[in-house]
Amino acid sequence: MDPHHRKIDLQSPADLIYLHTNIKLSAQQKLDLAIPASALPANEPDTFRPQVQHLVQDYIARTLTLALPSLAINGLDAEPSMLADAKTDDNDDDDEKMEDESNYEAYDPRLAEKLRTLYRQLEWEHTRVAELRREAPGAAARAFEE
Repeated sequence: MDPHHRKIDLQSPADLIYLHTNIKLSAQQKLDLAIPASALPANEPDTFRPQVQHLVQDYIARTLTLALPSLAINGLDAEPSMLADAKTDDNDDDDEKMEDESNYEAYDPRLAEKLRTLYRQLEWEHTRVAELRREAPGAAARAFEE
């Protein structure tokens, strides 16, 4: 590798697994768009889609394998065993779980400002409750004496 170029630094092996999973999810989504399952009659088995899926998965594996020399994980060179771990950690249940966890909305400054306003209001309410807890017993005692 050319010593003049820095390696891509990942913080942990989990980052590599995360990247591998996201790449697979993106490829699966593109495949679902390009070759929808509903295009076939119900009684006819799909022979084309599994072949394409296999080719795409091989391409992803080959690409990540070729990228390993350009990766550093926590300052150390990435090892092929880390990529093997990423492959074995992936299964359909993990993909569905990861898909659910990785769907984030874009940053909305209006929502962020509304959230800050709500937190300010919540803090004000907490302060008000603390004042009432401090003042209410004395006020109740004075009212009882009168």
